[in-house]
Amino acid sequence: MKIFELRQLPEAELQARISELREEIFNLDFQRAIHQTADAKKFSTSRREIAQILTILRENELGIRPIDIIETQMSEADESGE
Repeated sequence: MKIFELRQLPEAELQARISELREEIFNLDFQRAIHQTADAKKFSTSRREIAQILTILRENELGIRPIDIIETQMSEADESGE
């Protein structure tokens, strides 16, 4: 999922997604250990998505608004003439 899609999900869904991804990584790692063909790209993509979700959860916990949202709001304000 894209980061902006993840930001729109509620915290419970983000936690569930982390659990799914961790299970997926476990299975991929197990497949790699027994020399079955495991998709290496899927492994790194899952790890990256977990990191993104954990970042979003921490931002929410601290009340931090990401820069890209603030920049988008500023550009919209400039376009509307405010």
